[in-house]
Amino acid sequence: MVAKSADLGWGQRHHVLHYLQTPADARHDMHIAINHPVPEGTTVAHVRSALAYLVRRHEILRTVYDLLARPWPQQVVQPPAVPDVHVAGDRPAELIKRLTEEPFDITKEWPIRAGVIADGDAVRRLHLVFNHLSLDDVSLGTLTAELDVVLAARIARRPIQLPPVVHQPVDLARHEATLDPAQSLDHWRRIAARLPKDIYAGRRTGAEGSFAASFTVPSLLAIARAIASEHKVWPSAVHLAAYAITVATYTGEPRVAFRMYTSQRESSGYENVLGCASYPTLVVIDTAGTFAEVLKAAAARVEEAMAYAHVPYDLVIELVAQAGEPRVESELNFLNYAPRSCRARRDRFVWNAEPVSWAKSGADTYFRVYEWCDGTTLALQAMADVMGRDDVERFLRGYAELLRTGEAPTFSDRPTTSVVAEVARPVPP
Repeated sequence: MVAKSADLGWGQRHHVLHYLQTPADARHDMHIAINHPVPEGTTVAHVRSALAYLVRRHEILRTVYDLLARPWPQQVVQPPAVPDVHVAGDRPAELIKRLTEEPFDITKEWPIRAGVIADGDAVRRLHLVFNHLSLDDVSLGTLTAELDVVLAARIARRPIQLPPVVHQPVDLARHEATLDPAQSLDHWRRIAARLPKDIYAGRRTGAEGSFAASFTVPSLLAIARAIASEHKVWPSAVHLAAYAITVATYTGEPRVAFRMYTSQRESSGYENVLGCASYPTLVVIDTAGTFAEVLKAAAARVEEAMAYAHVPYDLVIELVAQAGEPRVESELNFLNYAPRSCRARRDRFVWNAEPVSWAKSGADTYFRVYEWCDGTTLALQAMADVMGRDDVERFLRGYAELLRTGEAPTFSDRPTTSVVAEVARPVPP
C-alpha cells in the first residue's frame, strides 16, 4: 500500500546508485548503528510507542524505493505502522550483529531497525540501525533528540511537544522536478573537463587488501582555526588545502582530483528535511605554489561546491564519463562532532580493523576529518594497491605536521613532484 510517491530526489540518486554498485555482502558499511541511551523507567512498550510516533511524523522512516519504476526510480512512502522492535533473548550479541550487518532491502524494508536488551520489561539498552541512504549526521541528530523528547513524554504520560514538520523528502523531490539544473551542470562540466587522469597511476602496485588508521591531534583544532582566521577562510578550506598538498606530494601529481562530501541543505532551500542531504562533489586543485595560494584555491572550491551542490547527481557522473579517462575514486569528508570530546590529551595514532566491506566499493581512498570540541581526528582508509601500510601512517602524520610546522610530508620512494614547498602558517594560539 502506498501513501505517496515521487521520483528520486537529486541527492537520493547518489545514494541509490552507491547502494546498487556495492556488493550485497558489503552494504552494511552504509549502515549507521548507535547505542542510544534511554531514561530510567523506559519499557519496551515505551520504545515501540516512541518509534511509532517518529515513523508517523517522518516519512523518510517509512520510505522504500521502486527501482524498476519508469521512467525513473521512485521513492515510495508507505502508510504509518508500528516498526518492529526486537527484544534480545539470551544471545543479545547475535541480535545486535544481525541488525547491524544484515543488508537492508531498500525495495521493501524501512530504513530503521531497533533492538532492545531488557530486564523483564525494563529497557537497559536500545540499539538502532539506520540505512545511510535515508539519514545523514544532521538528520540523525534531529531524530535522536526527538526520540529523547518522545520517550520522556511517554514515561511521564504527558503530551509530546515538538514543532510541526514543514517539508518531507517527497516535497523536496517534487520541487526539484520544477527546477532547471543547467547552470549548475555547466559548472560541473567545466570541472569535469579539468580532471586529471588517474593520479595514483604511479603508485599502483597491484597489491591486495586495504588499510585503515586514525590520528587524533588535540592541537590541530586550534591550529586549523588560526590559519583560517589569518587567511579569512573556513577551517574546512584549510583541511582541503592540506589534503590536496599531501595527496600531491604522495602521488607526484601537482593537479589532484577527488570527491568532497558537500551538504546541499542550504542550496536546496529545504534545509530542515529529514534525509541524507550530503553527497560527494568533484574537486580539482592545482597545488603548485605557496600554501597561501593553494589555500585560496581551496577556499574557492569550497564556495563553489556549496553553491552548485544542488544538482542531479547522476548527470554529474555522466559528465565525468564523457570526459574520457579520468579516474576519481578518492573521497574526502568533514564531520563536525562537537560538542563531543576526542578524549585525548596528546597525539594518538591507532590502526583500525581492515575495512573489508569498504574495500569492495571500488574506491581508492577515503579520508575523513572529525572536528571535536577539543581536537581533530584524521582517518584514512586506503586500498593496498595505491598505498602501503607505512605510507598510510606517513600520510596521517605528515598531514598534521604540514599544518603544525609547514614541513612537506615525506613518503617511501617519493616521486618527483613540483608541489608546494613553502607553507605560510601563523603561529597557533
